[in-house]
Amino acid sequence: MPVSAVLMRKSAFDKVLDRMDRALVMVSTFAENNLAMAAGIATLDVLASERLVERAASTGDRLMRGFSDMVTRYELVREVRGKGMMIAIDFARPQSLGLRTAWDLMEAARKGLFAQLITIPLFTDHKILSQVAGTDSHAVKFLPPLAISDSDCEWMMKAVEAVIAASHRVPGAAWSLGRKLVSNFVRT
Repeated sequence: MPVSAVLMRKSAFDKVLDRMDRALVMVSTFAENNLAMAAGIATLDVLASERLVERAASTGDRLMRGFSDMVTRYELVREVRGKGMMIAIDFARPQSLGLRTAWDLMEAARKGLFAQLITIPLFTDHKILSQVAGTDSHAVKFLPPLAISDSDCEWMMKAVEAVIAASHRVPGAAWSLGRKLVSNFVRT
């Protein structure tokens, strides 16, 4: 249900909407929608009563700690960053010859292509929706729901670790996917 709001100081409101002929200066597609307002109020009630903001902070910290442990264990993982339930894992060019060669081949085809070796198996094999953080980016971002359970956190951390571990095996399933992506990219 779409909901919108415009907030401003009274002094700004008085200057923008100071006369009847200026009443339509500020309009909204979602204005005067009682159902949307009821849904918005119900959402705010759930956020407060279930303490979802506080829970998101603690659950996000838990996920970030779990992902951060991977920085020391996997050379492709450079950094984990985020706030609350907005989390990103940054990947970087590895040092070992085999991984570095595979990385360089992927990057030669398309900068940032490596991150797809993480997002695609996360979705196809584990049903976890993640996203590359931008064009030419080596960061994969996660935005899990605020109401994620403890068991879902464990499942998510295990799945992410399994995919990252697979990306460290050359040749392996992840790099086979990479070869396929590169061949498809080169053909287009």
